[in-house]
Amino acid sequence: MVVNSLKRALVLLSKNPFLWLPGLVTGVLGALDLILQYSFGTFLATRLWFLEALLIPFLLAGAYTQIRSGEGDASAYLAGGMAYYFRILLPSLVIAFAVLATVFLVAIPLAIMGTIGAVLPFVIMGCTIPLIFFTFFFDTAAVFEDRRVFDCIRRSVEVVLNRPGRVVGFFLASFGIVFLVAIPLAIIWTSLLYDQLLPLVSMDPAQIQALSMPILNEMLGFQGILLTAVMYVIGVTLAGNIIYTFKAVFYQETCQGPSQVTPEILQGEFDEKGRWYKY
Repeated sequence: MVVNSLKRALVLLSKNPFLWLPGLVTGVLGALDLILQYSFGTFLATRLWFLEALLIPFLLAGAYTQIRSGEGDASAYLAGGMAYYFRILLPSLVIAFAVLATVFLVAIPLAIMGTIGAVLPFVIMGCTIPLIFFTFFFDTAAVFEDRRVFDCIRRSVEVVLNRPGRVVGFFLASFGIVFLVAIPLAIIWTSLLYDQLLPLVSMDPAQIQALSMPILNEMLGFQGILLTAVMYVIGVTLAGNIIYTFKAVFYQETCQGPSQVTPEILQGEFDEKGRWYKY
């Protein structure tokens, strides 16, 4: 099931150029963020994340609609983006608020005990990963099954609980895609920026931990930041588009495919009046 879904996702990407838009736009905005924070500081650069958060739901809604309907024209993409924009945006805000609220509630007793500083990263991961795991398919549920805001979140949890083996296989395959894309790009990036990154070898763990973005910018220089931005666009475009298309196809085949339940075979006989008697 997982392998077949991945194969079909790759076929869809090869046939429909509009399906490349979500990852491409995300990569370009992230690359612009890197360049802006180098040139003008983080204040202006972080505003791009707000634009990205508003734009990506529209692009995903249009892409999911095309995958669902099989249409590949621009009008279908735009119509789907407008129709399901808020169906994706609003649940994502609910999930983000749930993550923040959970982290806050868990952090309160730790802050009282004075141990929050040491364990805060683990608290964030411990609260974020389970919520994302169970609600990951909310957007596909919203588009493929026309679910409302809270119903699509409930449906995602239901899918994960009912098919844990398939879902774990999907996540493992997605992590594999990320590694297959990221490792070659990381090797190329390191080899091209070897001279700029060489001082990191002589740093002790304390210096590396204290490494800030301005220091890293100074080490890389503008050409290094520009090369990093190009690698980022390539990586996000490839991995992001493959994973979200894979996710849509996986959900479609898992939840909307032919039923895997074997029909019950009734045993009995009809009497002379045509009435059925079950053994």
